[in-house]
Amino acid sequence: MNRPLNAEAADLAILTPYLVPARMQRKKRVNLGDGFIFHAIERHLGRFAQDAVFTSREPPAPEGIEHLRRSRGIILGGANQLTDHFTPWPGLAAEDIRRLGLRFLPFGIGMDGLHRKNQGFSEATREIITEMHARIEYSSWRCPRTLALLKAAFPELEHKFLMTGCPVLYDRPLLEATAFQRNAACVAVTVTERGDFLARETRTLEDVARQFPEAQKYLVLHQDFRKLRRGAGPFVRAFLPARWLGDVARLHARARRLGYRMIAPRTARECIEFYDTIDLHVGSRLHAHLLFLSRNKWTFLTRVDDRSLGFADFLEFPMLTPGKLADLLDFDFEIVRRRAQETFPTMEKFIRSVKG
Repeated sequence: MNRPLNAEAADLAILTPYLVPARMQRKKRVNLGDGFIFHAIERHLGRFAQDAVFTSREPPAPEGIEHLRRSRGIILGGANQLTDHFTPWPGLAAEDIRRLGLRFLPFGIGMDGLHRKNQGFSEATREIITEMHARIEYSSWRCPRTLALLKAAFPELEHKFLMTGCPVLYDRPLLEATAFQRNAACVAVTVTERGDFLARETRTLEDVARQFPEAQKYLVLHQDFRKLRRGAGPFVRAFLPARWLGDVARLHARARRLGYRMIAPRTARECIEFYDTIDLHVGSRLHAHLLFLSRNKWTFLTRVDDRSLGFADFLEFPMLTPGKLADLLDFDFEIVRRRAQETFPTMEKFIRSVKG
């Protein structure tokens, strides 16, 4: 699983939302969780050539499309991209896939999870999914809820849909160890700045501080929304009264008062290396949760919307109600290990099909 740069991925390309085009960065922040997925796919397949990595957020340039045409396969390395209007990149149609001869390979993609985005596939998306599967042996999907959605909509393709889980989940510590590490000297809390997040995430920060008062505590930002706000920069806002601040800055100010250090990694790789120094994760970022599971470490996930429920179904871990961490501290994580070990052969089946 920890493969060096080699020929295994040399003839493959990848589309990833981790790459946010410069013109979009004023409104859209890079999500480090997308980068966790990208690096995990490389762990399983081998590294991609630099010119074989493309964003899924905009159509490739003509020379990029030519590169994709020559590729043996194009990995779709997303997270919750399966919406009613799914397409590998904006504006791509089934006819384009046929005309260009593109071979797309979904790898651990999941349903969006927001009800308004999963009401029924559009006709254009139905044609895209059908055309994609005419060219591949299997596709990889991240949870039972996603698989059920696909099977209901495409019963004729059921034999090609594999429920593999997410590539982030599978690494040697989870698959091969025999007991989860239950340390709490260093604790990382993640937050998701979506919905009514201030009350939800504040309860989590307060609860962790109450349960582990002597621990080194870090608030880790997977998306740094401070840089999107106009006016005073983040360092100035750190000294302003809470009543002058927006909800993001209020949350950060509360974390500092509770003794947290705030960490905003620049890249997914930097974040992964930081997490390797942390004992326990608590928070609402799904891919932080999966990364800590893969490392055989204690982790508890709070629910923001339905995007995490498919993983809770699959791995049988409980969702954390903010403020009630004490209720879950005795959870038997060996349940999660067994579920991952049972499903990893399906992931290996998909990987073999990709390698041909």
